[in-house]
Amino acid sequence: MDKTELLILILSCLLLLRLVWEAIRAHRDRKALAHVIYVNGTRGKSTVTRMIAAGLTAGGHRVLCKTTGTLPIAIHPDGRQELIERRAPANIREQLTYLHKAAREKADILVIECMALQPEYQRVSGRNMLRCDVGVITNARLDHMDVMGDTREEILNCLMEMLPAQGRIFTAERDFPDQLAARAKALGSVLTVSDPAAIEDIPGAKELDFPENVALALDVCMGLGVDRSIAFEGIRSFVRDPFALSVFSGENVTFVNALSANDVSSTKMIYDGIRGTGEEELVILINNRGDRPARALDMVRLCREMEPKEIWLLGDEQRALMRQCGRAAPKAAIRGFRLGSEIPFVSQTPRLILAVGNIKNEGMRLVERAQKELKEQPVQMGGEREHV
Repeated sequence: MDKTELLILILSCLLLLRLVWEAIRAHRDRKALAHVIYVNGTRGKSTVTRMIAAGLTAGGHRVLCKTTGTLPIAIHPDGRQELIERRAPANIREQLTYLHKAAREKADILVIECMALQPEYQRVSGRNMLRCDVGVITNARLDHMDVMGDTREEILNCLMEMLPAQGRIFTAERDFPDQLAARAKALGSVLTVSDPAAIEDIPGAKELDFPENVALALDVCMGLGVDRSIAFEGIRSFVRDPFALSVFSGENVTFVNALSANDVSSTKMIYDGIRGTGEEELVILINNRGDRPARALDMVRLCREMEPKEIWLLGDEQRALMRQCGRAAPKAAIRGFRLGSEIPFVSQTPRLILAVGNIKNEGMRLVERAQKELKEQPVQMGGEREHV
């Protein structure tokens, strides 16, 4: 055996030892926790994760909560928030870090948002790495179709890869009952499908967020033994994602930050809920990311279906996107902007600016500017006040 072969053998043995140690450590720390709740879905994952954690905390549990929405944030059992700094692209190994932290901080429950897209990564992170015993799916809508599937049924199949065997499954997705029931039966897990109507008797519940999100979080907390009223009081005070859906008003302008609701159906639901008399000129503002070509095509389809008065472009690949939007909405005037600071927040006539696409980069700076320069309003959803 020459020196090169010996070196390769030594390095391989060291790698194997490290993997064995990581597996032992993960198994040990998972045993220290009563529950690991893995939250998945197309929209609302961060909100539902935070709500569940707040409801369980109100019920007396020590909870570590981690979300990976607009910004990756951990909420520790003592209430401290930690902005997660990444020195490299996001990796599902990050989930193990917070499993270890939960055990070290003597939490009894880890509530963690799924950060995987590909079905194999969802399966590995949920079943093998975290060994979740409670799986939560908010909904299955058309998004990330390049990796998750072309239809809602295919996307749901992908999302279900992280569900636990011999555990509990909770969902607010009501369109595919047979598909969900079959998967739960195959896994030997108990399925609970949340009904938004179930919270109608709770004062303030419908005004707190989308009713399906509130009902889902409440069902999870109750399923783990927390009293309904106590769980809701916790959910009522949950800490929101700093860049979640928000509405701002200025001089003849309503600015809607829907940058995190980046699929067509969710965006249209938001617009239908918050639009006023219909006299406002609709402007669709697309913040585009060059590494999200499928998302850009979705936003082009949104422009075709909504027929805005104007289309404003921010972010990457504006020239190509401008051509596509021009074909999709030929009557719309199209403008490109280099920076979020250039977006006009003043209009001579009533205007609703619906910001969509992606929250990253200039999108975040645009929302930060709106928070400083405009007045934030309670989100109006179908005539009822809802903060989302």
